[in-house]
Amino acid sequence: MATRGGDQPLSNFAEQIGFPAGFLDRELPGGSVSPELAAAIEWLETDRPRNQNHWSALCLALIVQAEELLDLAGVDDLPDVFVSHPPQSAKPGERSVNTLNFTMSDGEVVTLRPRYNVALAIIRNEMLREHPINQGHATQSWPGYRSWIEQMYRLAPGERARLAEHVWTEGVLPRPEMKLAEVRDRVVRPFEAVLAEMPTTVKKVRGGALLQGIAYGYLRADSPNLILESASVNTGSSRQGRLGDVDGFRGSEPELAAEVKDMLLDMDNVEGQLTDFFEDIAAAPNATAVVVCRDVTDEARDLIQARNIIVLTIQDLAWAVRVWDLPKQQEALLGVDYYLGRIQRTQDGQDYFRNWMSDHGLDAGFGYVEEPEDEA
Repeated sequence: MATRGGDQPLSNFAEQIGFPAGFLDRELPGGSVSPELAAAIEWLETDRPRNQNHWSALCLALIVQAEELLDLAGVDDLPDVFVSHPPQSAKPGERSVNTLNFTMSDGEVVTLRPRYNVALAIIRNEMLREHPINQGHATQSWPGYRSWIEQMYRLAPGERARLAEHVWTEGVLPRPEMKLAEVRDRVVRPFEAVLAEMPTTVKKVRGGALLQGIAYGYLRADSPNLILESASVNTGSSRQGRLGDVDGFRGSEPELAAEVKDMLLDMDNVEGQLTDFFEDIAAAPNATAVVVCRDVTDEARDLIQARNIIVLTIQDLAWAVRVWDLPKQQEALLGVDYYLGRIQRTQDGQDYFRNWMSDHGLDAGFGYVEEPEDEA
């Protein structure tokens, strides 16, 4: 198992966070700290907003965003990024864009929120550092960092690498470390591990089946007062008289409807993927509507949530179940297993799920016979 916590260097996580290969190997121009780099470091030490405890994840994400924008633009620096690549703004009639999304000349948008999510996950999950979970608030606070962002885009490539290391050593490492095993060894939370690490797309298992099973298990454990109904993937919920892929009933009244999409939802596909669900859920205004997906862009999330529908990505689910006790997590796993074996009726899917848990040493809380993997 990989080392977690401690005073690990940024180099251990640089590519995971999103920095390009060789980022930290860049050399400083002239071999010394320039006045421009010194000014950017001093701003972080003396001028950054003092009431914001999310600055380290935000600054790392901003540097990652800069690296991608500069690579797309084919330049090493930009004298005034806010002029050459104006931040995305809402079109008439649309919701305002509060996060920092830079626009390219070809219409492509370089977003901030997904990069912040990754930096936050590394800081909390891998470095075990205390850090607020406030993605929306953090990425909306970028105007307070505008002058620093302008400074950062003017730096040479090697200077941006040193700036990222400064954020890591001064903003991440000094944070209090969550000592999960000081009193006793922490039992690995099995459903949390499945959400964080298990692939949902594998050979011999129909696309979408694993994530739909995960959604079924999550809802079974989280809403034990409801009777869940579901079917195998690609069956067509409307044709079967259901609102979503997984529906929850209290008596004959629908209380919950979840649509499952094992994909990245963005503005190019969200309407096409969810139009039927939007129409069906309108017939049950009192039911809690949920979209469970692999990932979602900020803009697509806003569009879905504007219809009073909750969006839960796999990462959102992983965060949510961190506070679940072991029996509740095991109840969710039992739900996944039940879905794969009794609803989807995929022996390959059930075997994969069970073998994956066994291979990772997880306590599922229920007995089963592990099936041997096919020899190549």
